Amino acid sequence: MNSEFENQLQRQPMRELPQHWRGKILAAAQPAPAWWREWFSPWPKAWATLGAAWMVIFFFHLTTPNDPHQAGKSYPPPSFAVLQQQTLMMAQLLGPIDPDEHRPALPAEPKPRSEKSRKELMG
Repeated sequence: MNSEFENQLQRQPMRELPQHWRGKILAAAQPAPAWWREWFSPWPKAWATLGAAWMVIFFFHLTTPNDPHQAGKSYPPPSFAVLQQQTLMMAQLLGPIDPDEHRPALPAEPKPRSEKSRKELMG
C-alpha cells in the first residue's frame, strides 16, 4: 500500500543531523518537571510550615466535641444567687464608692500658642 512518494522517500539517503541541533532536540525531548515541584520549590520551609499548621487544625477539629453546648457541661453555669453573693462580697471589700470620684475631669481652657494670640486675648 505504499504510494510512489513513500517509496521515493525510502530510497533517499539519510542526511547527517547538524551538531548544534542535537542539543536543542534532546533538551526539548526531556520530560517536563511536575507542576507541583515548580510551585513548591521556591519556599519549601513555608509550605512545610503551612502543612504543619493545617495538621494541627485538623487534630483540634477531630478532638473537640461536635456539640458546642457539650463543651461547657463540665462546669455548670453560676446561678443568679451565686452571682448576687459575689457582687455583695465585692462591694464589702471595696467599701463605699464616691460617684464624683470617678467622674472624668472637664478639659482645661486651651492656652494661646504664640505671642500674637496672647496679645489678642489680652486686649
